[in-house]
Amino acid sequence: MIPTAPLILMIDDQPEELRQLADLLRKDYRLTSADSGHGGLQRAQALQPALILLDLNLPDMDGLATCGLLKADPLTAQIPVIFLSADNSPERRVQGLTHGGVDYIGKPFMPDEVQARVRVHLHLQQRLRQAEQGLQTANAATPRNPNELLMQGAVQYIRDNLAQLPSVADVARKIGLSEKRLLALFREQLGLTVSGFISDERVRTGQRLLGDTAMSIHDIASTVGFQNAGNFATAFRERFGVTPLAYRQTARDAATPNP
Repeated sequence: MIPTAPLILMIDDQPEELRQLADLLRKDYRLTSADSGHGGLQRAQALQPALILLDLNLPDMDGLATCGLLKADPLTAQIPVIFLSADNSPERRVQGLTHGGVDYIGKPFMPDEVQARVRVHLHLQQRLRQAEQGLQTANAATPRNPNELLMQGAVQYIRDNLAQLPSVADVARKIGLSEKRLLALFREQLGLTVSGFISDERVRTGQRLLGDTAMSIHDIASTVGFQNAGNFATAFRERFGVTPLAYRQTARDAATPNP
């Protein structure tokens, strides 16, 4: 294994299975591991691995919820996730893929299959990044509207800090503007106040988490910056006309195929 080899994050709470994966992959890849969903999220955010191998059954939250949170975070959304699970039923495989996984491997796994699937998805990810870099290089040759760049920076900063967002003045300082200029920028570019955009972004992010993860409504409310689940439910109902619980149930029913 060379120092520049791709880094793979293995998330599994079974030491023996982690050891088997490590023995299988350490020759060709750099490896790191976590034994819980929250630990995996933290490692993924900090280390930015090239690929994640994720067990479904974890002690704190299941792999589906973990994957949903990975895909909801801009820092980790592009990292390919391969599920590994002893539950190899068609229903479970479909769940894994619809929650953002790029592949699903049943346990006990075949070493050749794991190596082949890891190799394929790392290759696909490398090609995707090369294409994105080529596009960025092409775009760099085209003059960009400074207001658009400032707007993108402000929106990204808000999205990255929904849970504990600082004041509008602090957001402005973070991207190098006065508060007055930031307010004018949002009115010009979006036709919204900054606070109006933040409120809408919190509810829309909550909607995505309701549909894509198994997080509790209380945890979703906290993740998107509401003080409690009641405030989130009120804002959600005003925006979409239904409660978060009713929305989640409807989304689940729609995703369940008719017998």
